[in-house]
Amino acid sequence: MSTLRVSEIYGSTATDRKITMENSNNLVITGTLSQNRLSRFTLPIGHTAQRPSSPQAGHMRMNQDLGYVEVYNGSTWYRVSGAVVGGAGTQANPATNSQQLAGLSSGVYWIQPGGQTAYQMYVDNARFGGGWVLVAHVRTSTCQDHMTNSAVRISGTTGPRTTDTSTSKMADSWINALVNGSAYTGSTRYWMEATGFNKNVFIDSNATVDLLSSASNENARTRISTTYEGTLSDRGPNTGTRGFGDHHTSGGTYFAYGRHPEQGNNCGFREDTNGSSNGYLWVK
Repeated sequence: MSTLRVSEIYGSTATDRKITMENSNNLVITGTLSQNRLSRFTLPIGHTAQRPSSPQAGHMRMNQDLGYVEVYNGSTWYRVSGAVVGGAGTQANPATNSQQLAGLSSGVYWIQPGGQTAYQMYVDNARFGGGWVLVAHVRTSTCQDHMTNSAVRISGTTGPRTTDTSTSKMADSWINALVNGSAYTGSTRYWMEATGFNKNVFIDSNATVDLLSSASNENARTRISTTYEGTLSDRGPNTGTRGFGDHHTSGGTYFAYGRHPEQGNNCGFREDTNGSSNGYLWVK
């Protein structure tokens, strides 16, 4: 065993201040290791699937899928950035509604509505007052998969992501539980964002979530606006419109979550003039 006794290690840059060891050796530090306020440590970065299989407690890394720094406590990976440690939105203390995350940056937070399982959900805190939880990512490539009351491609505790390449969706029961426990009191708690034809539709807060049956089953699902908390227009569409919105009466102004699933080929968000679009369903 070799011993190197040093009181200080100098380097002009962060990359200069390093000690390289052979793979078979360990570096043991006795005494105090300190860095001044201008110094920095470089954290390993990688995807969730690339987490070390048997890390030591205290291992830290940047999770590029989730967009935050995480630390291993000996049994579980915990988020340590992007939220107040110990505050709502962590695995140890999941938020019950997105309004508890007000003022935080957009990103992935743990959310657990009453009576439901906790999931890591993406929250947009930058647009239209913030507090928007991504509950469905609709993709035309997987056509009508979003027109269902069930969850779609939800694996483990990971909710829908803006980077998904196939449709992903939370179960209607989970979304309704989120709504029932929400602290939001405004007029449009639902937001459909069609990225293909670059349009937004906001839906009456009085609506409940049923993303399979006809929107004509509940009139509130057809009261919509093109602006957040704007004037609602009662479209009263026919039974072909599914979920939320209006697929045929506005000449391209509005659109619907789904259209005539019995035809088998109405993919993505739909409107007769605009056609099909990928998009997101946000809820607060």
